[in-house]
Amino acid sequence: MKLVIATPIGVLSDIAIRKITFETPSGYYTLLPRHVDFVSVLSAGIVTYEPEHEATKYAACHRGVVVKKGDVVTLTVQGAVLGPTLPELQNLIKTEFKQNEEQRKELNTAMARLELGLMRGFRQLQGAIDGG
Repeated sequence: MKLVIATPIGVLSDIAIRKITFETPSGYYTLLPRHVDFVSVLSAGIVTYEPEHEATKYAACHRGVVVKKGDVVTLTVQGAVLGPTLPELQNLIKTEFKQNEEQRKELNTAMARLELGLMRGFRQLQGAIDGG
């Protein structure tokens, strides 16, 4: 079976796996190679998968969609962080979330500056109309 984890930025993982476990709004599922085709909403959380010839790995995934068609399981998610072990994944998540929070703050500051400039422009335009 093949696992593809895709985000809006690109494909994070494209590997052969033995099984995958994930959470949906209706509960946890484990898919094996001969499992029937499957489609569901994917809840935000930890996805556990076993690559062929490797130890269990983990991915923290934002909500999205999981589709198993034939021999391919595709997770299409808003964002994901991959980690070989749970402790390493937790550290990666903390780092990733901190970076995202800093980017969000920078974006909010830039939006506030744009809004302020727009309001000043409207006031100047209104003054020119009223004065003319």
